[in-house]
Amino acid sequence: MPAIKVTNSIDDFDIELVNTEGRYTVTIKKYNGNSKEIIVPDTIGGIPVTAIGDDAFSWNDKLTNIILPEGIVSIGSNSFTCCSNLEEIKLPQSLVSIGWAFEYCEKLINLSIPRNTISIKYAFSNCSSLNEIVIDEHNPVYASSEGVLFNKDRTTLLYYPHAKEGDYIVPDLVHSIGRYAFDGCKGLTSIRFPMEFIRCSASFSECERLTKFMVHENSKDYSSTDGVLFFNDEAGSSLFWYPRGKSNKKYTVPAVVNWITSSAFCNCKKLTNIILPEGLEGIDDMAFSGCDRLSAITLPMSLEYIGEDAFYECLRLETITLSRKTKIAHRAFDGFSGKLIYRD
Repeated sequence: MPAIKVTNSIDDFDIELVNTEGRYTVTIKKYNGNSKEIIVPDTIGGIPVTAIGDDAFSWNDKLTNIILPEGIVSIGSNSFTCCSNLEEIKLPQSLVSIGWAFEYCEKLINLSIPRNTISIKYAFSNCSSLNEIVIDEHNPVYASSEGVLFNKDRTTLLYYPHAKEGDYIVPDLVHSIGRYAFDGCKGLTSIRFPMEFIRCSASFSECERLTKFMVHENSKDYSSTDGVLFFNDEAGSSLFWYPRGKSNKKYTVPAVVNWITSSAFCNCKKLTNIILPEGLEGIDDMAFSGCDRLSAITLPMSLEYIGEDAFYECLRLETITLSRKTKIAHRAFDGFSGKLIYRD
């Protein structure tokens, strides 16, 4: 039997009454009050409250503290997004699933995840004061160490709290890093990857104090030189990440590099001069986006491809010199109003 949903309003809450195979539960759809501290009831009209719906408390800048009852099993996407003054939330042991729930909760300091939670979907993006996530040791899916969130066997780093400062050594067990793991980590100053590290899909473009990438000397896939991260395989060497906080104004890409990966120089606002090697074959999407002090760039004759938004928001860029043979993706020079100079 499919679920039957009935929407209604009680006190300060819009609710949804859900009938699933004869069992009624309540989902909190929207909070309409203006209290700083909220205690969500465990039942409404004698019916158990089991879910916080999408956007239920979003954009509430008065809320500082909320207590959720035992019995809540899911917190929906954006349910606490932009609750800019939320400092404390108690998550119940019954909680199973957290959506993209706490984005832009800028005053949330720490968060304890109970043992039953088995799904966390990018829940803490842009929580700029969050410095620790604690996972119940009996949780079957997740683990934490030094306040950092991992999968249970600690082979994947899922989230690094935005307010943590200083250098970080990724534990030896880690093989991969999640896509949003380091978004907005403005206090991170250096990071060292382990020997068996094989995959990184994270972005470091908002890590404005990051000055150095380091890699275990025996890593077979990654290497670092002068704090810059490279990926090496049979196809050649790719410049993977240039640290945003590095103070150099000029950088010469090593001659062995044949590819600049996506967002490699994104938001590197200190750079005024980048020299690219002959032999470079490709520049991925957004590779130089936000490098707003570049005034001119010469692309090598060997370059075969330029990705989308590769030079987006390079606001001072006046000239781009390149070959007519280079394939240019849609919007590669989006916002560029200067002059294209062809070398052939």
